[in-house]
Amino acid sequence: MLPIIGWSQSYVGTVGNYPIHLEVTVYPNANDTTSGELEGFYFYDSKLISIPVSGSYNKESITLIDDYYFTPEKVFDANEVFELKKKKNQLIGTLKIKEESFKVVLTETSQEPLEDFRNPKLNFVKDSVVKYKGKQLIWFTEHYSKLPLFRLGNGFTKAQRDTFNPILDAIHLSDAKDKLDCNTWFEMSYDINLVNTSFISYLKHYSVYCGGAHPSYGNVGYTFNLETLEVVVDIESLFPEVDFFQKLKEKYQNTENDVADEECETFVNDSYWQYKTWNLTSEGVLLIPNYPHAMTPCEDLYFLSYAELTKA
Repeated sequence: MLPIIGWSQSYVGTVGNYPIHLEVTVYPNANDTTSGELEGFYFYDSKLISIPVSGSYNKESITLIDDYYFTPEKVFDANEVFELKKKKNQLIGTLKIKEESFKVVLTETSQEPLEDFRNPKLNFVKDSVVKYKGKQLIWFTEHYSKLPLFRLGNGFTKAQRDTFNPILDAIHLSDAKDKLDCNTWFEMSYDINLVNTSFISYLKHYSVYCGGAHPSYGNVGYTFNLETLEVVVDIESLFPEVDFFQKLKEKYQNTENDVADEECETFVNDSYWQYKTWNLTSEGVLLIPNYPHAMTPCEDLYFLSYAELTKA
């Protein structure tokens, strides 16, 4: 475990001829503040993808490897190893990448690598236009993360575009930052389930691993009410009289595989449906229960038609 008290320092400089930014958080040892451990990240200015680093330091030198967690033994097998010495306000040394070695010169800076340098450079590039009965969804890709997302185009009113495009900008930017912060495994896809005069409803599917014991994967549902210009958070606000758990239980419990139902407890009680993911379609509502991480294989897609929802 790292000590609780630490401090951060940012550097700007070069690896060989390549400009980079580095930020490390320093955790001094309790009994000897001239040595301790470090963790942080660096990125090439041309790529902006954060590469995690961790390491140790003493009076003489700093060692960093491309890993979230450092042990001295990892230095021998690491793909990237920084060997640096501190000279006044600079770190000077080498970066070994497999069999190659590059000179490193880094200088302390008060600039925040992410907030001041990286994030202002993120930008959206127009890709394509998809039409839904006269309404355009314009797809953009963030240049550095390569993540796509749509915006509202022709066929939507100015008020609709002015309301929801900034929201989509913010979602897109947040996802792009997350991907750039996670250079291990970050996949995202979308299902556009409804576009009509009243609603836009889509699902975002993600599969992410950024270090730690387990990957993370799941779904996020977004629904925009084009009439009220609101983001719809709860499906119950559209169908206040419907008990969704009871409707699903009546429809699906008898058809569930006994083993799966016993293990997943899908309809034992409504605990896994309190924070369900949902989406509108032209025919009805898609619903996905929310399980703890260890039980995410239990997640499945369920459907209730509008006729079923309005039936007493």
